[in-house]
Amino acid sequence: MRPRRPALLVCSLTLGACYGPPDLPLDQSPATPEVSSVVFQAVDAGTGSALADADMTVRYLVQAPITLDVTAVERVPSIDPYEIRQLIQEDALVLQVRLEAASYFRLDTILSVRRGGTAGPLTMRMSRRLNLVASEPEPPPAQPEPEPVGRPAGGGRGALPPSSAGPDRAALQAGNQAFQRGSWLEATEAYARMPLPDDPGSEYGREYQDALLRRGVAHMNRAEFGAALEVLESAAGYGTPGFQTFLRLAGAQCAVGRTEEGRGTLAQLDRGLSRRTPSDQLLIGALIQYERGLCSHAEFDRAQTTRERVRTGSQAISELQGFIDFGERIEPVPSAVQPALEDARNRIDIIRRRMADN
Repeated sequence: MRPRRPALLVCSLTLGACYGPPDLPLDQSPATPEVSSVVFQAVDAGTGSALADADMTVRYLVQAPITLDVTAVERVPSIDPYEIRQLIQEDALVLQVRLEAASYFRLDTILSVRRGGTAGPLTMRMSRRLNLVASEPEPPPAQPEPEPVGRPAGGGRGALPPSSAGPDRAALQAGNQAFQRGSWLEATEAYARMPLPDDPGSEYGREYQDALLRRGVAHMNRAEFGAALEVLESAAGYGTPGFQTFLRLAGAQCAVGRTEEGRGTLAQLDRGLSRRTPSDQLLIGALIQYERGLCSHAEFDRAQTTRERVRTGSQAISELQGFIDFGERIEPVPSAVQPALEDARNRIDIIRRRMADN
């Protein structure tokens, strides 16, 4: 049973006379309010199973729409999925979420969903406190389970029964076709049905690896950054991931507020550049600088005080301009870098205008 959620805050009658909605142009009408919801489940990062603690604390704040100053703090059973529902009129609902459990490190993240949409159920992996694990008695050995068939595991991946006909590529191909059309929701749903390869080094294993990356990108294109992070973490730990996987993983980490992890992922990728060809060094080095600028821009968007906005905005402008200077010196400019250059210029203009308004 899911706990009730706090109702939206409404203005009192005494304040209603002092406030009115802004005037809209004659040809523009406000969007119809729709319910948006996010569903997530906390699990142990080490085992993938339920938390060792029976209860956990969920805290969340509605970050956008900014007028929805809704907060909640609840003590809930850790084994049950948790749902947050809000009625919004803007394009998207953005939530700052914090999970706390006695035996685990606190988890802070940002989740978002479009108006009228549902995100999840998302898996929130919480890391166990090692000092508490060491002091606990060893659990009895678990009984072996039968091989799962079609059961989700590791970010929605299933397992195939033994077959001489080869792996079933139907879900993978459907996901690829939807991805090419830009049908992001259809792509994520199709990729979630892909069976897990028997061998990561097989042809299907490599196709599966690429599809995991596209699935994460599709989630990011739908602003489902929590889901994207989960999938991209799976992609980074499977087979032999390419540099694009780590670039996207860093982007998802920064998008949910795990900035230090995102910068650490980029730094790890940067340290490996010397082992690549000169052309790859230029391409990947430029994209690393671009992602650093995006990470700082995300910090700027979350800044609450003038001092934070000035610091993060200045850093974002500096990093994005550094990427532009670097990228423009590459001859010829790679096709993957050209749109990023244009995006970086637009972001610098947006940041400068917002800093001037403040």
